[in-house]
Amino acid sequence: MSKTLKLYLLIIYILALIIALVFAINYSHGFNFVEVAFFTVSLLLLKNSSMLFNSISNVFTAMILPVLMTTFVYLNPFWVGIIAAIGTIEFKFRKTGFIWYKFLFNRCVFFLSGGIGALVFKISSNYFGGNRFPFLALFLASLIYFVVDNLLVYIVLRIAEDDLNNTSLFTYFQELSKNLVTSYFLGLILFASYKYFGYVFFSLVIILLFIIKDFFYSRIQQLNSYTQIIESFLKVIDSKDHYTEGHCKRVAYYTYHLAKKLGLSRAKTEKIVNVAKIHDIGKIYVDDDILTSGEQLSNSEYKEIQRHAEYGYKLLKDIDILKEELKVILHHHERWDGYGYPEGLKGEEIPVGARVLNITDSFDVMTTGRRYKPALNKYETIQELKDCSGTQFDPEMASKMIELIDEGFFDNSFQSEEMLNEYEFSIEY
Repeated sequence: MSKTLKLYLLIIYILALIIALVFAINYSHGFNFVEVAFFTVSLLLLKNSSMLFNSISNVFTAMILPVLMTTFVYLNPFWVGIIAAIGTIEFKFRKTGFIWYKFLFNRCVFFLSGGIGALVFKISSNYFGGNRFPFLALFLASLIYFVVDNLLVYIVLRIAEDDLNNTSLFTYFQELSKNLVTSYFLGLILFASYKYFGYVFFSLVIILLFIIKDFFYSRIQQLNSYTQIIESFLKVIDSKDHYTEGHCKRVAYYTYHLAKKLGLSRAKTEKIVNVAKIHDIGKIYVDDDILTSGEQLSNSEYKEIQRHAEYGYKLLKDIDILKEELKVILHHHERWDGYGYPEGLKGEEIPVGARVLNITDSFDVMTTGRRYKPALNKYETIQELKDCSGTQFDPEMASKMIELIDEGFFDNSFQSEEMLNEYEFSIEY
């Protein structure tokens, strides 16, 4: 452990102790043993049950903030901090075992974020929202809890250089922001159930949420299966043609950045990127001599290799989880002017994902070359994209690709390992 990390942990320990003393002096009155015990036990069960519940899929989650939102309203900051610190203890330790300084750090972080969130609620509820159903005060308290909790964790990960891959603070919070929105609305449901119906109904709502989560995580497992299918097909491609496997990874990387530049939704982007990883899977049906030929292809050989798009589509069309984006594989060699293959689609008749893949696939060919054709440099590549805009490529997409190049996205060797590692993080985070 570095000296900087030790100093940071020490600061957090001392800060938590000081704030605990301040809260104890000013906000420990009004102790209600039944409420404190109920919420602490509820949080303990939720924290550990959530972990066990998702152990098969390796997705760990817990409804910490939704439970704490109710405590913001009914308990003082000191007791909310105590509930947050104790109620988030994990009884099932992972392979690393029990590490005391991490355990203590987590307790301090939860105490600080829970207690400060409760303090914000206490102050803000005096100015707006009232006591009946304080939507805004609860949102501010939840927001502060979210910021304090994740900021303290981000800093320790940044110092330890652990799992962040140079992710900016803005990107880190942007990725986690959906958790805040989901937790806030779940918290409102739990608060309403407790306010109007008490302990029993609060517990029943939690059980209902667990049932709903069961369906949600079945979807997560389905997506995990999707990823495994993609990785398996990549291995098949690699066994057929080592160049094609590296090509597919690079194209997926370019596809991610272009789709993002075009403003496509995250869900749409991920689907197109996953298809990009296996867009040349149909080449497993193409003769090895054609794939590995060091000379320019004959007309008959070229027609055969053109069929790889149809081969890939036919190979995957019976896999339900892949059906939605298979048109991207089938049409990724269609041209904007209608002279592509296999169906000669034109303009916006071509699926969006196929238009993206047409450019990114071609871009990789330009920048890596072929056995019979040398790679283009940056300026030649930009000129080629300009020349083919409106004929081979969607003009808007060609323009966006040029912008990405001008902005320096692909300056560091278009096929470097660093680039591929950055891509993997961007998608999987």
